[in-house]
Amino acid sequence: MKNAYELAENILKSKPDKNIELKSSDSFASIELYGTSACKKVQDTEFCECFHLENESGTGMITLYHVFPGIDLVYNDMHMEYCNKEQKPASSVMEINYCMEGRCECVFEQNEYGYIVAGDLSFCSLKKTGHVSEFPTSRYHGITITLDFSMITDEMKRILQLLSVNLEKISNISKTHSFTIIRANQSIEHIFLELYKVPEEIRYGYIRVKILELLLVLTGFDLKKNNSEHVYFSDVQIDAIKQVHAFLKGHYRGHYTIEELSVRFKMSPTVLKKCFKGVYGNSVYAYMKKYRLQMAERLLKENKLMIGEIALQIGYQNPNKFTSAFRTEYGMTPTEYRKKKTQESLNG
Repeated sequence: MKNAYELAENILKSKPDKNIELKSSDSFASIELYGTSACKKVQDTEFCECFHLENESGTGMITLYHVFPGIDLVYNDMHMEYCNKEQKPASSVMEINYCMEGRCECVFEQNEYGYIVAGDLSFCSLKKTGHVSEFPTSRYHGITITLDFSMITDEMKRILQLLSVNLEKISNISKTHSFTIIRANQSIEHIFLELYKVPEEIRYGYIRVKILELLLVLTGFDLKKNNSEHVYFSDVQIDAIKQVHAFLKGHYRGHYTIEELSVRFKMSPTVLKKCFKGVYGNSVYAYMKKYRLQMAERLLKENKLMIGEIALQIGYQNPNKFTSAFRTEYGMTPTEYRKKKTQESLNG
């Protein structure tokens, strides 16, 4: 048997075989999580691959690192509503997701919807059915780690044992429940936030160190203590709330009370408020206020309409109230914002 130094040397010196996933039709490749949206490889280096994602809902970019045998890490930069609605089961794979920004909606077997937000970590097994992930606010930044236990070599397992990593305990996290959320946790955030700050020239080595740290932390993790209660929504509720969302975006100049919306969409006011905030992260009022100001921001960049006309365009009858709301959101008045963007455009 090789000593620990020889084992470590073999693992650390091994180069990722980017074609290994293609050798068997039954094998799993992390890129499969993104479906046909991953339409173009834009960069291919010694240790990572970058893919451009695109479909009718928007665009995205992912950077995939083959970290150790059977272990991949992916940086996700999504500006789309979804990237894959046909994920296939993968019997030996565990998926871990950390949300840096935005929101991710996950749908599982019982047509239950769960949401992870900034700071959250989720675990799931792809054994029975692949889940579907969507991004309700069309914005999501985060990290995905896949553990394909069938591809983790005996050498790698011995290295992990030497580090006191218990793979069986980690795999049981996803087997206990189809979907598990760990709400924002300081020890977890410490690992992932640093992965966004590391210089490119040492990133691959740093990722390897952080993956080992994460596996060790998860080995000692008390799931019952740290798994805070989270809310699931039914497919009927989600379908209704998405209709509410589409209606509000299509009629953003108008102002609708919760009571008016509950009558229109046949939902109780309590369920409507709870479900809307669960899916989109804000109350109806706060969400639409932000959405209107984002519309104003785009109109200001076009530099065509007067400030008062833009206010009316987005549903503000009083230009002064619009100016006050815009200053609160962007730290400057609409006029100042327009001048800044015009100057930036002139400077090229």
